[in-house]
Amino acid sequence: MTMTQHKTFTIRPATAADAEHLVHFTVSASKGLSLITWEDAKQPGETAMDAGLRRAREGTGGFSFRKADVAEFEGEVMSGIVSYPIAPDGQSDTSDIPEVFRPLVILEERAGASWYINILATYERARGHGAASRLIQHVEARAKAAGEARISIVVDAVNPAMKLYEHLGFEEVSREPFGQSGDDHPEGHWVLMIKRI
Repeated sequence: MTMTQHKTFTIRPATAADAEHLVHFTVSASKGLSLITWEDAKQPGETAMDAGLRRAREGTGGFSFRKADVAEFEGEVMSGIVSYPIAPDGQSDTSDIPEVFRPLVILEERAGASWYINILATYERARGHGAASRLIQHVEARAKAAGEARISIVVDAVNPAMKLYEHLGFEEVSREPFGQSGDDHPEGHWVLMIKRI
C-alpha cells in the first residue's frame, strides 16, 4: 500500500469482524503484556491469541470490539483504539495483581475520572500518516459529548508516540517503573499522560 503524507482516514466503530486487528494492536501497544492476561483466560484447546480473539469478539468486558474504533484507508484497517470512561476510586488493592501489571493499575488510579485510552496502535506500514491523530480526535469528541473533562493514556516512556501525544496537548502527569522483567526486557517506565478537553 502506498500512502502520501496527508491521507483521509475513515473512522468507524469496530465490529466483531475486526477482532484480529484489535488483538494485533493490543499485543503491540501492551508490549506483549496482554498475552499474559489471555494465557490465564484460555479455554481448553485455545492459545493465548485464541483467547484474545474470543474476548475481542464477545463484546463484553474492557477488551471488546464494542469499546473500539478503527481508522481505515481505502477499506483497509490501519489503526485502532480502545477507549472508555473510567472513574477510579483510588482504593485499588494491588497486592494480588502480578507485579508486571501493578504500575499500570497505579497509573490508571492516578488518572482519576477521565476518558481512558487503553489501546492505541497503528500497523507499521501506516505509521506517520495521521491515523492515530484522527482516532484521538474522534475519541476526544466522544469524551466531550459524554461530559468528560480529560482524556488519559499510559505509554512506554521510550515510545516515539509520546511526541505525538505532546503535540496533541497531552502532558506527563506521573510515571512508574516497569514491573519486574526478564533479562531481555530492561527496566523502563510507564508514563501517565492527560489532556484537558
